[in-house]
Amino acid sequence: MRIPILFASLVLAFVATNCGSVEPTSPSPVSTSGVPSRTSNGGTVSPSPSPSPTPTPSPTPSPGSGTGAVQVTVSPNPVPFSGQPITDIASCATRPNTWFYDQILKETGGVSVTVTRRVDTFDGAAGSATNPNLRIAANASTTIRTRWCSVSAAAHTAQSSFSGTDANGKTWSVTGPLVRLNAK
Repeated sequence: MRIPILFASLVLAFVATNCGSVEPTSPSPVSTSGVPSRTSNGGTVSPSPSPSPTPTPSPTPSPGSGTGAVQVTVSPNPVPFSGQPITDIASCATRPNTWFYDQILKETGGVSVTVTRRVDTFDGAAGSATNPNLRIAANASTTIRTRWCSVSAAAHTAQSSFSGTDANGKTWSVTGPLVRLNAK
């Protein structure tokens, strides 16, 4: 008779000691429904124990691993004739035939990159190189609004090449797709 009373006394003491206590948690445990579980007194319910053995997260790439890479897409392609004047470029004042499109540069290698060189070609003739100094985070993208003007309303082609370095100091380069500029 003494063992059951002693056991009951220990259980009651344990429950009374832990009753109403709230362990600080950060972040709050989440129930299987995706909503934080709460007790009637506002505390959080402890999450169920972790599976054994505890899964290990994938290793984080160390600095110096991987190489940044850029993929270029064009939208739209072919590009419809516009005719909308380009007023902020002096040479376009006498070239009323215009086209507008977007070049989307997406980093695909998992390492941030900086675009330090851009060379555009129009009907196969290369223009001078520029330094756009664009930074693209790992797996992110940026859009470059591209526009052309010409004295001729005929169909044309354009293409851009980009190069630079990644966050690990490695060089990269890419040539975008051939863009078809439709005739008027």
